[in-house]
Amino acid sequence: MKTAGLFQSVELTQVVPGTPFHAGDLGIVVEYLEPNETQSEAGYLLEMFRNNEALDVIAVPISWTKLNSASTQ
Repeated sequence: MKTAGLFQSVELTQVVPGTPFHAGDLGIVVEYLEPNETQSEAGYLLEMFRNNEALDVIAVPISWTKLNSASTQ
C-alpha cells in the first residue's frame, strides 16, 4: 500500500463511525500518526471537506484510505 504525503488528497474507503463521513469522501493529510501502544496501525489526521468547505479533522487508520487519483497526477 502506497502511503500519502502531507497535504495529499486521499479518499475514504469506508464509513468512519461517529462522524458524517463515508466511503468516497475526500480529505487532505495534515499529519502522519505513528503506531503506538493503543493503535497498532499507522494513521492519518485528515482535514475533511464537502463542497470545498472544511468540515472537521479526523484520525483514521491508513488502511481506511486510498490515494485520490487526482493527487497522483
